[in-house]
Amino acid sequence: MRANILDRRRFAMVAVLGLMAAVLPFTPAQAQTAPVAAASPVTADKLFVADAIPVDVTAGGVTDARERALTQGRVAAFRKIIERVVAREDMDRVPQSSAAQIIDMVRDFSIANERSSAVRYIASLTVRFDPVAVRRLLRGANIPFTEIVSKPLVVVPVMRDSADGKWVLWEGANIWREAWANLPQDIGLVPLIVPTLDKESFAGVSGEQAAGKDLVALNALATRYGAGGTILAMATGVGESMQIAIEELRSDLPSETLALTESPEAGQSRGDVFGAGARASAVAVQDSWKRRNRVSFGGTTQITALVPVTDLKEWLLVKKRLDEVPLISRLELQAITRDRTQVTLHYAGAQRQLELAMSQHDLALEQQNGVWIITARGTASSARVLGRPGSAQTPAAAAPPAAASETPPARP
Repeated sequence: MRANILDRRRFAMVAVLGLMAAVLPFTPAQAQTAPVAAASPVTADKLFVADAIPVDVTAGGVTDARERALTQGRVAAFRKIIERVVAREDMDRVPQSSAAQIIDMVRDFSIANERSSAVRYIASLTVRFDPVAVRRLLRGANIPFTEIVSKPLVVVPVMRDSADGKWVLWEGANIWREAWANLPQDIGLVPLIVPTLDKESFAGVSGEQAAGKDLVALNALATRYGAGGTILAMATGVGESMQIAIEELRSDLPSETLALTESPEAGQSRGDVFGAGARASAVAVQDSWKRRNRVSFGGTTQITALVPVTDLKEWLLVKKRLDEVPLISRLELQAITRDRTQVTLHYAGAQRQLELAMSQHDLALEQQNGVWIITARGTASSARVLGRPGSAQTPAAAAPPAAASETPPARP
């Protein structure tokens, strides 16, 4: 029976690079080749890149240890990519793949902080996978997944010691904020911004305002950081258990509330409990995003829309943003005039998912007087109205909004 390479227990990596650097004997030729780099937030262009994968292998000789380490590192990187795009409830259905099959899906990799002794090899890998190969694996097994990277969300971590206590944000020590700040930046498809603990960062938002869901103050905070919304993270108590309420407040989705309980284990410190609670909360946020945006990619739908523009430069900006939307497999330019273009989009998933995916790239898809209109936020044409019956702006060539049809998938 083949081992499942997605089994954490069989392929766990030990992150002890700093400790080993102090105790392993190195010759000058074996010194690190590059500084250790922390994993960076996930972006659309790095969706299939796994950063800062630690490897530490001891074998009969350093050559053997290095070979094993590089294999294990690419296997661990593959799991990281799969967990990034596949919801937890679908993970058990991901096909078992051998190390050789995984290596075939690797486009390239680089090594940092390389160290070795006579029998031991330690390094940190950045592994870049071929997106086409990963998509093919998941689609072949009919595993839904998402490639939509969310706009960043600002985490507002408020805490209180008891149910009748005062909510704390930046007033005094906030161990709950520290726990969120210590999370890895590449935790998933929803980048999280944790402001520094000072009055300037949370200007205009008190603990009580945040817990009371003062949307004016919270939206202003999100705008200050250029984010798509906030994560209101409320933690109560650390005695028998810590109660956590997580609420996503977005401009492009209905708010969603998640409730968690974190019970301390024997020997855990207060900081350990808050750290575990922050990790569980962040994972829940990532899973919620993947569930709402997963797509089977079994076929494509098409929709025809108008794009109001003022000049060629504005159209090229809109087209660039459309090209970055992962659900859109093909864009057909049907007509272009001085003040508008007409396009047909071929996309996977439901229409609401397309709208949400476009909004992450500052595009809006909506109907105006029975015609689909695409606008780009922040452009001169974003407030224009097209399609008003009887006006000079009425589009004659646009297809009706109900004209959608299924076509075979275009993206490999």
